[in-house]
Order: sequence, then structure tokens, then C-alpha cells
Amino acid sequence: MSAIRRFKFFFAGTSIQFFALILFAVGVPAVMAQGASGMHDTASAAMLALPDSPGAVSARADSASSSSTSSSSLDPAPGAQAGMSSHSGKTASPTDSVVLPSEQAPTLTSRDKFVMGVKSVVSPLSVAGWLGSAGWSHLTNGPPNYGTDSGAFGQRLGAAAIRSSSQNFFSTSIMANVLHEDPRYYKLGRSHSIRNRILYAATRPLITRTDSGRRTVNLALLTGNLAGAILTNAYYPQQNHGFSETAKIFGSSIGGSAIGFGVSEFLGDALQLIHLKKAE
Repeated sequence: MSAIRRFKFFFAGTSIQFFALILFAVGVPAVMAQGASGMHDTASAAMLALPDSPGAVSARADSASSSSTSSSSLDPAPGAQAGMSSHSGKTASPTDSVVLPSEQAPTLTSRDKFVMGVKSVVSPLSVAGWLGSAGWSHLTNGPPNYGTDSGAFGQRLGAAAIRSSSQNFFSTSIMANVLHEDPRYYKLGRSHSIRNRILYAATRPLITRTDSGRRTVNLALLTGNLAGAILTNAYYPQQNHGFSETAKIFGSSIGGSAIGFGVSEFLGDALQLIHLKKAE
């Protein structure tokens, strides 16, 4: 390796480490600070309808509240469920990443988001995603280019696990806290057309809600996926390093996120169809 190539490799590796350190240095203190204040919050807030979701965000322990907000437009399907009191429906767990149409969504603390990100790293859907990603890249001999033998599949599986885990952690545990965004997926369910459900799931990598309910660009997911893509330069084969390769990995990550949201939207229906799950 020439001196110039060694310098470029060293510079790339140093930049990756520096970028990761910045994310942790900025994100972790923010998570801790917000968590400290969030844990002392009482649940006195009124219901807050998310205009692009079928459910509503409620104060976690607001069992006595009966106030509600007016309905607002659903994106992309019409009409969100508003005017729902905290007595109606089941309340979702504050660390669940998917909220069902029949559930009330509690407001999230910084600790909730941190735990949610950690849970998503080891969820069954994440493991299935690792296997799918590794299997596809092995079948097509795509990046990461470890080859096509049995040992290469193990390397691809390990790389897929690291990439997915780092992206989920950065997006949900760190950046959703820093940017005050709600990282949950609000399932539309069968009350909406299949077309709208597909469109809704496909656009969630780009569109989300802030903690206060405003629609916004999903910067938490985008920056988290970007961080995960950049970090692949530390463990992917040399031929998969560099700006253009990282850009391709980032793009495929956004596509993978859209597929993941689609699975969250329709998996329950599929399991009900084959009688492996009760109706939601």
C-alpha cells in the first residue's frame, strides 16, 4: 500500500471514529439530562392526537383526564382518531416501537426512547432482517463483498447485525432524543385501504412526528442510518469503503427501513390470516 493510500485509509478511519464520538458526546448527555427531567414529569397533560396516526398520545398516568383534541388530517389517509379519552382502549407500553390502532400511545421520556432503541436491536424482527439482508447479499454477491462460500455468509450475517444494531441505536436511542422526535410507528390497520397503508409505511422513513405532535422530516432515522452507513467503513471489506459505497449503503438502509415499516403494518394481518394471531 502506497503512502498516499495509507494516509487516506488512516484519515477515513479517524473520521469515522471522530464522527461516532461526536454523536455519543452530544447525544448521551442530552439523553441523561432529558431523562432526569422526564422521570419527574407528572402525567397531567391532555391527549394529543397525532395527525398522521390512528391513535393518540396520552400522558402516561393520566387516568383521570377526560380532555381531548379535535381531529386532524391523516397523512396519507384521511382522519385520525381524536377525541379519545385515556379511559378508551389499551395503553401501549412506553418502550414499544409499534402502536396499534386500538392503543393509546403514552408520551415518551428520554429513558423510554433509549430502552426502545436497545430493545429494537435484539427484537425478532431485527434478527429476521439480519438474515434477510445477509441472504440477499449472499445470493447476489453484493456488498459487503465477502465472497459466496459458507464462511462468507457468516461474515455477512455478522456485518448485517452490526449495521442494523448501530442504525437502530443511533436513530432511536440517541438522535430521537436529541431532535425531540417520536420514533414509534403508528399502525393504520384494516380500517384504511391497502394502498394508503403501503404509501404510509413507505413514507415513514422520511416523515415522522415531533414529541409535541407536529409533522416533521424524520431526521432521527435519516441521521441514525447515515451514522450506521459511515461506520461500515470500519468493518466492511476494503472494496466497500469510500464515499460512493457509503452513499449506496445509506440508500439501501432507507429502503430497508421502509420495508421494515411495511412488515410492521401488515405482519399482524398475515398472522391472523393463517390463524397464528388473534384479531387486534
